[in-house]
This record gives sequence, C-alpha cells and structure tokens, in this order.
Amino acid sequence: MKLNKNTVGVEAVNKALEILNCFTEKNEALTVTKIAQITGDHKSRISRISKSLENFGYIRKIKSGEFKIGHSILRLYEIYDSSFNLKNSIKSELDFISSKTKETASFFVRQNDVRVCIQSSTPSKSIIHLEEIGGKKPLNKGSSGHVLSAYNNLEINDKDKVLKNGYAMTFGERDSEMASVSVPIFRKKNQILGALTIAGHISNFNKKNCINFLNVLRSSRVKIEKNLIRIK
Repeated sequence: MKLNKNTVGVEAVNKALEILNCFTEKNEALTVTKIAQITGDHKSRISRISKSLENFGYIRKIKSGEFKIGHSILRLYEIYDSSFNLKNSIKSELDFISSKTKETASFFVRQNDVRVCIQSSTPSKSIIHLEEIGGKKPLNKGSSGHVLSAYNNLEINDKDKVLKNGYAMTFGERDSEMASVSVPIFRKKNQILGALTIAGHISNFNKKNCINFLNVLRSSRVKIEKNLIRIK
C-alpha cells in the first residue's frame, strides 16, 4: 500500500509500515533499490528506515543483500493468533450457554470508565435480549458492571459481596424489565479479563433459573480459563 498525501501520523513510522507492506508472496525478498521503486522514495531514506526495521527484527538481510520479513513479524502474528483463538473460544462457550439457558449470553470487558460487549450469542426464541457488540454501558450498573468494578477495585455498593460470592446478579437495575447474572473470567490469578453474562427478561430470572444460570456460567468459566492457559 503506497501512502497518499492525506495519510496522517508520524511520517517515519508511516514510511516504515509502507516498506513492510512491500513484502508479498511474490516479493518475499527485496533490495533497497526495489523497495525505493515500489514506494517512490529515495534509496538513502529507504536504507536508513530499513536499518531501523532490521534492528528491531521486522526485516532481515540475507546473503544476497536482499531483505526478507524478520522474526518479530512472526511474534506479532502469534499474539494476534492467540487473541483470535481466545475470541473463538469465548464465542463457542457463549453459543453453548445461550442454547443451554435459552437466554442471551455475552462477554464484557472494561474500557476506561465504561464496559463494552465484545462477544454475544442469542437464543432461538421469539423474544430475546439483543446485546450490541461494541456498545458502551456504565460500569456501575448491570451484573457485568458490578463484576468488572469489584475485581478492578472500583467503588461499587456490593463490592465486598461480589468478591466474596464470585458473581453478581441484578434485577431491573438498568432496565426495569431486564435481569442478569455474571461471573468473572481471569487471565491469570487476580487479573480479570472480563465478565461472562447471561441476560434476559426479568420474569425468567426466578430463584431456580438463577441458580441454573450461575452453574452454567461457572462451568463455562472453567473451560475458558483452561483454554487461556493453553493459548498463552
């Protein structure tokens, strides 16, 4: 991808990324001259920026004097792949939870002073609770907000109760017709990743169902956290 005049950001960083974009399956080994031709830039500048990329392992020079993609790209891919596998793992569990409980299952994370749903699964029935992916909601309301607040050491009225019980339930707090139950998911001991949540119409959240929902969430939590260890 060649930069255009409207590209914003740090010029040297933009150029470095443009150099990396020159490498393709057909052009897996490139000389400074060839990169300069592709980018339309001076060889001297390409040479300087290429040296910086080489220093950090993003490209490497081979015996012919050409450059190839370096090991740091593989490291970034492995991080991306782990993140992708994690999201797939969570989505798979959300689908299971939704089919098991016939309610909407979601996964929330904290972003600064709000909570955001990053994955969700809805049941096959006529009346459902839809959770907007990427939608921002308050941290002090909803069971997922209580869990995220408590385990991030933020002020919340039932903080001690949530930490003691390991879950939160809310009834009509954010919406008079909605109820939810949430458990925390930990990346490692005491480091919360997000909140696994079941939400639906308040009439479906009687004592018996709430106990069942909580048991399902706890079971899925164990599976997700075990998978987290495998994909680290």
